[in-house]
Amino acid sequence: MNNNIWYTGDWKQQNNKEIPYNGVQIRARANYTPVTSPPSSQKLDSVDLEVVDFTKNPEGVSSSIVIYKTGVWFDIPIPENNTVSPPQPNTDFTVMCIDYTGLGKLQLEATTTGIFLNIQFRYGIQSRSREELGFIMKISEVYNEGEDPIKVSG
Repeated sequence: MNNNIWYTGDWKQQNNKEIPYNGVQIRARANYTPVTSPPSSQKLDSVDLEVVDFTKNPEGVSSSIVIYKTGVWFDIPIPENNTVSPPQPNTDFTVMCIDYTGLGKLQLEATTTGIFLNIQFRYGIQSRSREELGFIMKISEVYNEGEDPIKVSG
């Protein structure tokens, strides 16, 4: 299956030389039920997502999540900083709730036109933070050999 990447509106091909270095990217991989014999269309099972924040770290700070259900908001976990002992939440990861009180959110939303990845989060340095809301990808409910199951928008 193909990996697909969505970029925030402030994304640049080359990082800035100082903070904020860059925006956020979301990488998605759709997982489908196993192939049957005889082959048939495979149904969507889950979506692996990686949210990578380049605001304070030019290499990016990554948080991973698996969404396996439609209609439920999933929190984007703050990754751990393993360079300190004991590990602590990584303060270079700036993705948070729109109102600054919790974690950013991701949801698979089923509509009459298909399944879409819906996002709701804020990121960036305090003086220049940005909000991201809305549908960013359409994900096929079924997969047929040779098709691209994810269409990135924006």
